[in-house]
Amino acid sequence: MTFNALTIKTSTLIPILLICAGFFYGCNTNKTENDSDEDIVEALAPEPTYIEYTVTGMKFDGPTTIPSGWTTIRLNNLSAMTHFALVERIPDSISVADQQQLVAPVFQNFMDNYNGKPLSAPDAGMELPAWFGGIEYLGGPGLVAPQYAAETTVFLEPGNYMLECYVKTDGIFHSYNPDPDQMGMVLGLTVTAENSGLAEPVPTMEVSVSSTEGITVNGSPAEGLNIVKVTFTDQAVYENFVGHDVHIVKLDEDADQAAVAAWMNWTTPDGLQTPSPATFVGGVNDMAAGGVGYIHVNLEPGTYAWVAEIPDPASRGMFQVFTVGGAM
Repeated sequence: MTFNALTIKTSTLIPILLICAGFFYGCNTNKTENDSDEDIVEALAPEPTYIEYTVTGMKFDGPTTIPSGWTTIRLNNLSAMTHFALVERIPDSISVADQQQLVAPVFQNFMDNYNGKPLSAPDAGMELPAWFGGIEYLGGPGLVAPQYAAETTVFLEPGNYMLECYVKTDGIFHSYNPDPDQMGMVLGLTVTAENSGLAEPVPTMEVSVSSTEGITVNGSPAEGLNIVKVTFTDQAVYENFVGHDVHIVKLDEDADQAAVAAWMNWTTPDGLQTPSPATFVGGVNDMAAGGVGYIHVNLEPGTYAWVAEIPDPASRGMFQVFTVGGAM
């Protein structure tokens, strides 16, 4: 008789697993009479292939030491706000506390000054430290709506890193906290010499992004799981002082596409300001020229767009609408 493994019921599979577990555990002197069958089945479950960070409010919760190599980062957004997790390699001599004291207040002051408001941190002034130019941007999970999760795979060398989200609420960047005794939405990371052992993902489609050609798509997004390889053909610094990236946004029937495009410019009062004008489902944040990241995303039927976090993305070929599952 031939069996299809996909048709075996759970009631049949668990005894099989327990028999196999009994074979291996019979020689294990650490097993005691108190070990339950459930413990054995749980011990056989594979380890997750991603590193998870959970957001509840404006805080990343997750490991601060991770292996190097190909790394899939899952951002589980349990908050009521849109977030992202930009991966930044910072100079070895710099700490997250330095970033909070010398960088985050300067950007908040710029935002306040731009909008004609009193400076939130007048003692910090408007000048960035010299070491800020040495930060490397290495992607990470893109914009993701409340109660959604986003996964992105990037390659990380050993070093000193941080995660950051600078979406705004009430005009205040999430990465800036006016309370000097608390951190903004940043998390320090140490990437060790130990390799993750993960292979580079196999994509189902590919996207490239450049300052001259915009977003170029090779393949069609499908209903269900998509693994999108994103190649940064080049990189540029735009009027909002950041480089291009790629995000995926779901557009409902009443979505204002012009408002979504305008929202991508953080230097405006409403730019990157919660709540977002549409539902973001992930992406890959900016990387240097030649960088490669992978977006893992489950898409339901509907209308979506590829979009970059730059001013006026539509005129630069970086706001492109597409449909999944025959949606009109």
